[in-house]
Amino acid sequence: MAKIIFFQAHPDDLEHKCGHLMHYLATKSKKNHTIKIVSITKGEFGLPGPQYDKFKGNLLAKIRTKELYKAESIHGIPPQNIDFLGYIDGFVPFNTEFIYRIVEYLKKEKPEIIFAPEAMHSWYYHMDHINTGKALFYIIHNNLINFTPILYFYTSLHPNFFFGFKKKDIKTLTYKLIDCHKTQKWLLRYTMIPYQTFTRFAGKKLPGWKFAEPYRRVYFNKKKLYKNKQPLIVRIFTHFFSSLPWTKAKYPQDALLELKMKVRKK
Repeated sequence: MAKIIFFQAHPDDLEHKCGHLMHYLATKSKKNHTIKIVSITKGEFGLPGPQYDKFKGNLLAKIRTKELYKAESIHGIPPQNIDFLGYIDGFVPFNTEFIYRIVEYLKKEKPEIIFAPEAMHSWYYHMDHINTGKALFYIIHNNLINFTPILYFYTSLHPNFFFGFKKKDIKTLTYKLIDCHKTQKWLLRYTMIPYQTFTRFAGKKLPGWKFAEPYRRVYFNKKKLYKNKQPLIVRIFTHFFSSLPWTKAKYPQDALLELKMKVRKK
């Protein structure tokens, strides 16, 4: 029985990135799988603007945890298969402590397959996502665990693996999943437009399908490292997306810094 772990930085990240593959593995695959979800944070600051500050922190974390449990129940994934690593939304680091926190988790769980946010060539450059993917890549690449799980990245600009799904599944599954995350509707309703564009484009890469979820398999075998090389256009887009301010979330600490700067100017 294969153990598959889906890593996400925030409680709602997987729904329209891996939702169809997760649903297939959990409910339709003829092979038996143990599926676990790891959320690095509980999304404590996932509301826009200072007018919602009174809800941020532990209260929002509790609400978003319940939203995640509700969404994953659609896949039949129970709460005991969902783990949180205890980091704070907007403050996920890429440092030794974070890396070894994940190392200990992987040593305990020993997954055969891992899904995580794209670490290098992503169209969504939120640093919580990037640092999550970077940590997992670093761990496997540097042999910090005594096994080598297969690693797939989602939100990649250069996918090489696709999971097909039907157009009707967007209404019957995707919208059903994101509707569970009531606190995130302000954001998720806007992401459905690029979601359908990306999945339709990915579907063209998979014969017989109009829609597909795109992933990038990362190779660690020396003979296959060439498959990790990204074309120039992807590297250019990586630089472009990583420089756009709207690809990075705006959190209270940013607002406080801006306020301090204004006070100093006065």
